[in-house]
Amino acid sequence: MLYRLIFSAFIFLFLSSCNTSFFKDDLSPILGVDKVEIENNQTLDEWAGLQGDGFILEVYELSEKTVQTFINQPAKNLPDKKEEGKNWQKYNWNKTPVDSSYNEVFIMCLNYSSNSEKIKVQLNEIKKLIEKEGAYYSFYYRPDKENPQNVQLFILDVQSRKLYAIDQQI
Repeated sequence: MLYRLIFSAFIFLFLSSCNTSFFKDDLSPILGVDKVEIENNQTLDEWAGLQGDGFILEVYELSEKTVQTFINQPAKNLPDKKEEGKNWQKYNWNKTPVDSSYNEVFIMCLNYSSNSEKIKVQLNEIKKLIEKEGAYYSFYYRPDKENPQNVQLFILDVQSRKLYAIDQQI
């Protein structure tokens, strides 16, 4: 009986840790909004290797109030990203279509090769989204735009109120 209880507790902890959101606690400074209201969210991820190489895609459905607060801000700047031993650069929020001088950043994130059908579907949606006008995007990258080693890409579709957040590490 005790083993069954311990096993059940382990399974519960394991499954609940799988739903942990990578970006959730950082959305307020990323969007520059005091209070981010999330109506729904989904996390899709894949990790490989001992170095922590991997891919995370999170989709947040935001409240209309959160999106309008973001849109109405005169300055849409990402906060500086400081991490010991890592030289992060940033590209502040801009409207789509994307700046083609940063193609390597988008190629790295949006051409990610996955066996997950859910990830493939979401990436195809994002590719279509960044080709049309009216969405917003920003990102962090390191070490440079020609050969990024790590990218955190954010795309906000104001019509669907979806924020796509991607962390790609190689």
